[in-house]
Amino acid sequence: MLVPPDADLPAPSAIDRPTRWGVIWLLTLTLFSALTVGGLLSPLLEAVKADLKLSDWDLGLLAGMATLIPTALLSIPLAWYVDHGTRVRLLKVLASLWAIGTIATAFVNDFTGLFAARLIAGIGSGCVFPVLISILSDSCMPQRRGRTMLLVSIGAWGGVAAAFAIGGSLFGYIAKHPGAGLLGLAPWREVHLLVGIGAALLVLPLFLLREPARYEVERTGVSVRAALDAIWRRKAFLGPLMFAQLTGGLAEGAAAVWMGAVLIRQYGQSPGDFGAWVGLVILGSGIVGSVIGGFAADAGTRLKLRGGILLPALIATALTIPAGAFSIMPTVTGFAWVLFALLTGGTIINLVCSAAIATLIPNEDRALTLAGMKIVSTVVVAGVAPPLIGWMTSFNSSPRALGEAIAVLGVVTGFVSLIGFWLAMRGAPQPVAFDPDAKVIPAAA
Repeated sequence: MLVPPDADLPAPSAIDRPTRWGVIWLLTLTLFSALTVGGLLSPLLEAVKADLKLSDWDLGLLAGMATLIPTALLSIPLAWYVDHGTRVRLLKVLASLWAIGTIATAFVNDFTGLFAARLIAGIGSGCVFPVLISILSDSCMPQRRGRTMLLVSIGAWGGVAAAFAIGGSLFGYIAKHPGAGLLGLAPWREVHLLVGIGAALLVLPLFLLREPARYEVERTGVSVRAALDAIWRRKAFLGPLMFAQLTGGLAEGAAAVWMGAVLIRQYGQSPGDFGAWVGLVILGSGIVGSVIGGFAADAGTRLKLRGGILLPALIATALTIPAGAFSIMPTVTGFAWVLFALLTGGTIINLVCSAAIATLIPNEDRALTLAGMKIVSTVVVAGVAPPLIGWMTSFNSSPRALGEAIAVLGVVTGFVSLIGFWLAMRGAPQPVAFDPDAKVIPAAA
């Protein structure tokens, strides 16, 4: 459903509308499915490598490019459709794609087939976030968006953890009980087949979802130029916000890439030693950060302060600057707790930033804004953080060079990110819900 520029729209309702919790739970389940599928290959890479006789270079392409390509090429056009078209229809298509891609992975015979299957799954799971946030924003009032995003965020972290838990557990069980699978395939193939079927079944509830009305609409035209002009007019807010997220995200990106190497080189750990507790740290920080971030974002919305919704992100950034030095802690226990603090702060910051965009950016520009920020953050964090750390270690011959480089990057970028959030608060527009000229586009029949 595309809305013509001259559409006769009703004035926004001042009546408080209830939160559609059934929709929120369904969106949470959908994101859980997307991220479970998106990370399913990671714990099975060695088995895939042996079965298909792949190289480490092939595995790197599968882990990175199969997700980066659809994100980079399709996020912007899909986000434009989210802002102006029928979101529920697109959500069904994306969910179907990641289910189909996962099932297809079970039957590939070579690298080309595997890459194509992961690419199809990546189109769905990698591009779904702006769709979910757009529907969520129209399913609750602005002052409740933090709490609704809390639930969705927990679903996301649950999906990340489930990819390892379900993938690893199923693989181990089928490997020990060869007849336990559906078709007698190799264990890693059976895992993809079973999880893919589960993902396909989770598409069915989406057919009960109806396209919601669009609230907080400032402009009803569908011009791409008009959308880009509107985003450019908010550069005093979006520029510092993106800068703050990117610089702060470098520390988390470095942690994700180099954490295992630091534990092996500096602490004498093996993957078997740290696999379980690192997983618990990631899941625990995601849940705790989501709860704190959700309530803090709603509290910030009620502040009589320009950009008040970003205040929790500013505070979380300031408090977690010391946690950027997690990689030089003297003990493994200290490493774990400081890493937990860093990831908890990062979860709070990301949730608050998403809530800020959902509250301060008009409905017709939200998905495009989120997609643009996702593309830049994906490219910068994946493309800059790993080689930057490698370059920094070349100037240090110490056995702890890697940990020290990560610590320097984490602390320095923390201070830079703090400045970015302060500038974003100063340049923040008023919530769109307060705009007397904002419109409502009725729900599709």
